[in-house]
Amino acid sequence: AAAAADAAVVEKDDKKNVGDDNNDVVNNNYSNTTTAALVHQGLKEFSLQLLPIDPSYFIHLTKLDVSNNELSTLPGLATLSNLQVLCIKRNWFNTLPCDIGSLKQLRIIDASRNFLKPNNDSLRFDDLQSLSHLETLDISLNQKCRTADHRSFIRKSLLPQQLDNKVQVLVTIWQEKSNVEYNCIGSSAAHRDPTLLRSQLEPWGTVNLRRRLVRDFGMEPTDPKVVDRAGVMHLLLRCYYEEGMLELKKLGDDGDGDGDGDIVANTNSDKDNDDNLIVACSNEHLNLGIGKRHTIKIDGTPVREDLRNELLTELRDWRHNDKRGGSSNNRERPSINAKCYMILRAPAVVSPSNGSGGNNNNNNDDGTTVVTKVSRREKRRHKKMEGNVKLWNLALLAMKETDPEFATRCSEIAVTYGFTGSPHIDRQNASPFYGLALGEFTEGTGCVNVECSPRIVAEVNTKNRLGRVDGRWPH
Repeated sequence: AAAAADAAVVEKDDKKNVGDDNNDVVNNNYSNTTTAALVHQGLKEFSLQLLPIDPSYFIHLTKLDVSNNELSTLPGLATLSNLQVLCIKRNWFNTLPCDIGSLKQLRIIDASRNFLKPNNDSLRFDDLQSLSHLETLDISLNQKCRTADHRSFIRKSLLPQQLDNKVQVLVTIWQEKSNVEYNCIGSSAAHRDPTLLRSQLEPWGTVNLRRRLVRDFGMEPTDPKVVDRAGVMHLLLRCYYEEGMLELKKLGDDGDGDGDGDIVANTNSDKDNDDNLIVACSNEHLNLGIGKRHTIKIDGTPVREDLRNELLTELRDWRHNDKRGGSSNNRERPSINAKCYMILRAPAVVSPSNGSGGNNNNNNDDGTTVVTKVSRREKRRHKKMEGNVKLWNLALLAMKETDPEFATRCSEIAVTYGFTGSPHIDRQNASPFYGLALGEFTEGTGCVNVECSPRIVAEVNTKNRLGRVDGRWPH
């Protein structure tokens, strides 16, 4: 989705440029003889003789545009010794032109939408380092140059000896997770602090976060080639802070003798406070900000007491029972913070194998298929269900009394112990789910928090109640 969004932006720019350049080529009427273009010509081979200008002007050329062709080399490029802008986008280059090191005046290289790779053979780092005027290297939408780590490596490889002259490297980040600081936090939901607003926003993809900045906070669209995920998250967290939905912790002693810092909540009265704004500019501080979005409290549907007691008895028997999957070693979803996590799936309609081997399925008169041989995985699921069939039936009974239609479609039941908040999105869910919390714990703590909108969070009370939650949103 991120790549598609990037492509849409570049495509729009391409169409605008192509129209201008094509007019120049067709009419052979250059208002500026320092520019030459061969765009959308279907060229597979390049020659200086193809340029629609007199060869005596070659030395005066400052821009060459050969985009939207099928070129992979540019022989004779060194002749254009005063070239400042080279555009080779939308071609078949797997290496930069071999003469690129001879173009000592080059400032901008647009090599987007090619087949370049993040290595010296493809990008000719030694040649690029010799270009003291180089300002921009655009290799966006090259599929092999696709991660933040690639971009970081290329930037370091291009650093000339004069450290004050850094080259802007434009890369389309196809893969968000990387080792770049603040790009992502926590290796999984289980390793994030659920009270932090950054943790609550982390499950969203970068495209959704960019959209939120524009649609909900009125920010200008961010360029994916320039502003990465960390930059987008920084802008978004600052927007929340400025609206008073983020509490920040100041570094240093707060003066009360305990050596800790203050929690700073932004309000209209302190919005212009210089100290607070300085704190707000720090990525580290923003990432550690406590989420304070508007919260609405909702109670789930109560489950009758006798049924709750039966369920709790089953759950306590399940707990620490290795044969039933209640051991602390059983965490079937390790990305979620729980001491034990087991998934029961609706049993398939099967009959014993006839022993003849193969997939021997029989079709009934009504068109349904009865599987006569099942996989090892299905056998394990069936065995797990045999040990927990009563638990399954009791849970479904509670569900039928709350939402009969949902109960007929229920395909999975997750049974957990010690489940604590781990902001995540259930990407395989086809609809909302129901949650039920049982046991001895403080009233008001058996809740599921779920994002309703960018500024609103619902706190669904599930203690002794079945609460409906849309897990396709961060929760």
